[in-house]
Amino acid sequence: MPVANRQMYPQAALASAPLSPMIPTKNLSTIRGTQEYEQAVDQIISNGILKTTLAINKVIASSAKDHARNIVFAPMSITGALALILLGSNGKTFQEITSVMGLATGIEKLNVKSQIIHEQFGRMIRKMEAKSGIEVGKEVNIASAIFVQADYPIRALYAETARSIYGSEVLNVDFQKSSGLAQQNINSWVSSKTNGKITEIIADDLPQSTRVVIVSAMYFKAQWEFPFFPGTTNKRPFYTNGRKSKATIEVEMMSNGGYFPYYKDHNLNCEVLGFPYKGNKTTMYVVMPFNSNKDVLKELELRITPEDINRLVDSTVYTKAVLLFPKMRIESTIDLKESLQSLGVKTLFDPSEANLGLLSPGVRGDIVKPMASSSIPVKAPLPLPVNRHSENDNDVLIFSRLRDVSNCTTNTTTKLSRRIKEDVETLDSIRTYINEQSSDNNFMNPGLYADRVVHKVFMDITESGTEAAASTAISLSRDGSRIPFRVDVPFFFFIRHEETKTVFFWGSVNSPVPSFKIV
Repeated sequence: MPVANRQMYPQAALASAPLSPMIPTKNLSTIRGTQEYEQAVDQIISNGILKTTLAINKVIASSAKDHARNIVFAPMSITGALALILLGSNGKTFQEITSVMGLATGIEKLNVKSQIIHEQFGRMIRKMEAKSGIEVGKEVNIASAIFVQADYPIRALYAETARSIYGSEVLNVDFQKSSGLAQQNINSWVSSKTNGKITEIIADDLPQSTRVVIVSAMYFKAQWEFPFFPGTTNKRPFYTNGRKSKATIEVEMMSNGGYFPYYKDHNLNCEVLGFPYKGNKTTMYVVMPFNSNKDVLKELELRITPEDINRLVDSTVYTKAVLLFPKMRIESTIDLKESLQSLGVKTLFDPSEANLGLLSPGVRGDIVKPMASSSIPVKAPLPLPVNRHSENDNDVLIFSRLRDVSNCTTNTTTKLSRRIKEDVETLDSIRTYINEQSSDNNFMNPGLYADRVVHKVFMDITESGTEAAASTAISLSRDGSRIPFRVDVPFFFFIRHEETKTVFFWGSVNSPVPSFKIV
């Protein structure tokens, strides 16, 4: 029995679907039948995100220090963070990020107008939040905010648009005079937004030169559609170096049985099984190589392609299976600087070339020529409420300035009723105006650059599920037709939103935590 929502969208429709940057989100309902158009755009974006996922994972897998440890990251959230940077960038930095975002979304030629990516990506995020089948707040906790040096002004329009599209707060801290307190405040804020699950997202001291920190963190714990059997979890060996070697650790293995999406691929030499979450709208797919060990897993991760991933999922059929799977906690903090540089985002980390001119015009004391009021709309800054957090990105970007700053603080907020299209178009107009004046030396880059890009995810995988747990016991018949799926060797997994085919999370597990040393 094939999975119901696994049908790919026709390529002909993809080719003919309009992707004009002048199409407001609200008008999609009147264009080419709405649902078909949105499905086409969703698939283009999700395919691009999958490409970026594998590109980032290959950088991590090829790193000697990373390939042997457990890794988990959230591709959709990384793309959301890139979109937030795109919103505030200009010049070569803007061009590099549009190139990567073209890869991340499948929408090319964004170097003139960024409106299309914010419209379509923002719409897709809201769609997935509304239709993921996961109850936000109880099972998913995502925190996002922009922490700004107290005397560093943020463009009101940038703050408004970032909030209206991506739900980001803007909060003031003083890195220059109280960097330790700023670090403590950031960690406390994240802890409060994740119910204490993530208590430290900034582990080391922040330099006093830091001027902007964009921080978000994700905690994920969702219910299974078919929960693992309570009371049957037992310690069993886990073979980090393969089943032919002697096990050195034991892990808590959960057991389950029933019909699950399953496929064995002899081209890739692996098998895949899907664990649906409650509502069957989101699924965790576990990919386990034949004769797996750390090196075999790494080899598969380095050669697998987006087409392979889609083919694996599309080939699964519901099959009677008996499962053993580790009960584990995955907490991963990754510096994505190397990965983003490998994708082409280079100037963002270069003090002499980075340009975040749309985020800020520069602090008081910088020589910045004012823009003509007839050319650019002027908005008065408004007080910022701080009781809302984002639900879509989980990256930390720490920016530094090259020169000292003086006292000039601007707090801004968003007018939630303002249309995204108008806000982004205005930012594009500011970008165009600045570029037209690029020959004027008085138009200075505000001097922000990224020191690091730190990404943190915390995930619990347990037996917990719904009250329908007892109904799955009927699948444990002893007729010999069951597929054994014993995950006691290294594997990778991804959690996918089925309707849009978008990867929420990607992870590699070489040694589950917690584990117990065999003596």
